[in-house]
Amino acid sequence: MTTEAEDSLWRWPLATFRDTLASDSPTPGGGSAAMVSATLGLGLVVMALRITANKAPDRVFLDTLILSGERLMAELSAHADADIAVFDAYMAALKLPKATEAEKAARRDALRQATIAATEVPLNAAQTALEGIDLANQAATLAATQIVSDVGAGAAVLRGAVEAVLTAVDVNLRSLDDAARRQVYADSRDHLLAAAGQRADGIARLVRDRLR
Repeated sequence: MTTEAEDSLWRWPLATFRDTLASDSPTPGGGSAAMVSATLGLGLVVMALRITANKAPDRVFLDTLILSGERLMAELSAHADADIAVFDAYMAALKLPKATEAEKAARRDALRQATIAATEVPLNAAQTALEGIDLANQAATLAATQIVSDVGAGAAVLRGAVEAVLTAVDVNLRSLDDAARRQVYADSRDHLLAAAGQRADGIARLVRDRLR
């Protein structure tokens, strides 16, 4: 796993994150909460792979999956911090001066760029979470029976995280005046949402069948 920066929310105590999330501070918000949840959900999947690998006669393939899971967890963790950063950038753009026409133009451009970033970050985060669901799908067939329920739980959390983080896209699409860009983002959002639901449903069925 990577070492987090000094201002990373991953350096916070869990209780501090919980309490700050419930406070009147605008950050961390829904995107960060979704990606923290996604990281924890993927952690359950990686745990199941580790436990299974510890008892496997040949763990080479399982170790490859574990490494993939660690990489995705690091990416999800970074997305959680990025969500805070892009919101802060948007708020900073809102506070730019607008007394002259030049200042107004500069402020509009800064807001446009901030809105684009605030839309792309959750889309990228959802894509990473979807890759986590794909890893869970592999783990659901390989994990030991006594631990496969944790794979199912992890996949369910990842699915919810995709749905949650994509709500930020819905909010930001309203502020984009570029119709073509807006449509591209909307199409990506719809694809990610549908894929996450379909794949997570398949994992849930597989886990239930294995536990019967």
